[in-house]
Amino acid sequence: MTTTLPVKIKENGSVELLDLFNALSLEQISRVPGLLRADPIFKDKRKDTLLLKEINELIYNKRLDEQFLTIRNSSIEFKMMLSDIIEKLIRYEKR
Repeated sequence: MTTTLPVKIKENGSVELLDLFNALSLEQISRVPGLLRADPIFKDKRKDTLLLKEINELIYNKRLDEQFLTIRNSSIEFKMMLSDIIEKLIRYEKR
């Protein structure tokens, strides 16, 4: 399967890694760590570990963004219910 991504290509033919990850869906980007573990890019294990750490952080941030958009686009009734649940959880934690 081929996917076309709207990513700007620099004059030297390179692509900004962050732009590439922003263009990928959460499902697509979530496959990257497993692929990198199976076939590392660098010969230096430390560099591969750092890259995986950064990619996992991007995945985490993308998940947060999607959750934020879901909440932002939800109804006022849902937001009020969610607020009530959070309030109850805070009270429960204080016990």
